[in-house]
Amino acid sequence: MTNNTALQVTNFNFYGDELIALKDNATAEIYTSINSILRGLGFNTDRQIQYQRSKWLKDRSISKGVSKFVIPTQSGTQDTFCISTHKLPLALAKINITKRLERNYPHITSKLELYQDKCADVLASIFLDNKTIDQITMQPILDTLNNFTRTVNDTLLSLNERMSKLEEAQEQVKKILPKKRFSYWNSKMFPKYQLLMDYFEIPTGKNRILYKELYKEFHNTYPDIELNQVVDDYCYENSLDSCFTLDAIEHDKAVRKLFENMVDGLLEKYDLISENMVIREKTIFNNKIIVEKI
Repeated sequence: MTNNTALQVTNFNFYGDELIALKDNATAEIYTSINSILRGLGFNTDRQIQYQRSKWLKDRSISKGVSKFVIPTQSGTQDTFCISTHKLPLALAKINITKRLERNYPHITSKLELYQDKCADVLASIFLDNKTIDQITMQPILDTLNNFTRTVNDTLLSLNERMSKLEEAQEQVKKILPKKRFSYWNSKMFPKYQLLMDYFEIPTGKNRILYKELYKEFHNTYPDIELNQVVDDYCYENSLDSCFTLDAIEHDKAVRKLFENMVDGLLEKYDLISENMVIREKTIFNNKIIVEKI
């Protein structure tokens, strides 16, 4: 045991217990007052404290970490036995919890586990990390949150990279695929579709709404013609997985003519035609369609 006055001494609150922490500047070793530890555990009388302290002083291994320092106290400067943070966990582990002690002093049993788990780390943090008890208590939570944040950021970064690659791939596909060209029939039919969209107040860009209604009208007008079969035949003939229904209708000349007649009929029905604009079927003779301008 040695005397050393080159000390940093501070009081700190350890989960409600007032303890004394010391740092020997000569060796950088960190200590705590044995008496304050034993009082914090719940050994209340001087006799209990002296008895437990003497057991640590006599222990061959524990005693190597015990030093005597002159430190200021409420009663003035006093010689105080202190134990290093390296030996404190061993000393606490050697406290024998007898049945009598457990029965008469149950608070010591409950506190002992807390001191064994946390006290040495807290003492080190006071001088090495300049942390308070609250900071040390919150550290596991902060570590978990930081790990979670890193995981989320890594995931978002990975998603952004994937999205970027997907957008690049889509741009490449657009460059490779030829732009859809409107046929003569599509160009001729488009003004008629527009008249119907304006009449039914269908928003611009919502052509699908009109087409869906036209397909229903076509089915009602020509129930014997199945548009789904027309689409399947067109896809089969052209080795396609799917196609636009209007493309399939245009490909079948007979269906195309019937569809156009139906659209012209709707324009007539709603008084949307203008002079010389719509051509409708007049009669059929020898498989030839004779038409009349309106």
